[in-house]
Amino acid sequence: MSTALKFATPLIVAMALVGCNKKTETTTTASAPGTTVTASANGATATATVSTTTTSTTAIDPNMTPEDHKKARERIMKEWKKTSQTIGAMVKDPSKFDAAQVKAAAEKLNQNPWVHYPETAKGGEAKDEIWRDAAGFQQQIDKFKTAASALNAAAATATSVDGIKTQFGDLGASCKSCHDKYKQD
Repeated sequence: MSTALKFATPLIVAMALVGCNKKTETTTTASAPGTTVTASANGATATATVSTTTTSTTAIDPNMTPEDHKKARERIMKEWKKTSQTIGAMVKDPSKFDAAQVKAAAEKLNQNPWVHYPETAKGGEAKDEIWRDAAGFQQQIDKFKTAASALNAAAATATSVDGIKTQFGDLGASCKSCHDKYKQD
């Protein structure tokens, strides 16, 4: 896999998942030829152009019960919490920065819990407001995907905490914004 493709893949995956409240989960490992991805961190700009296309679609098991959906989305959210704690520890103590660990942690944010919010799977830690305000919830999803993509792009080239600090803060703000409105206390 080319360096450009490795850099671009996380952003492209997130962009491909924009309409992910559907019954299929799309995983994109590249994008249309000529797609250019740009990320900035502390004045440095990195640009990558993707030159190959590979897309696979995995159907969500239609036999999943509402309880299965709740467990799946909560499992992913717990993994994201661990990811946040891993990166957060490095932000708090920059001497512990590990570029490979940050990159691996940020890539975990490409999971797709959104397919596990069908109306039949209400409950758990999710407020009913998710289903009453589908457009607002989708805006929160889009905000998260944008923040996760930016963090992935920054993590791909970061050599210090300064390379991801802003993007990590934006991701945290996105999580908080959604949880404040749509997560049970």
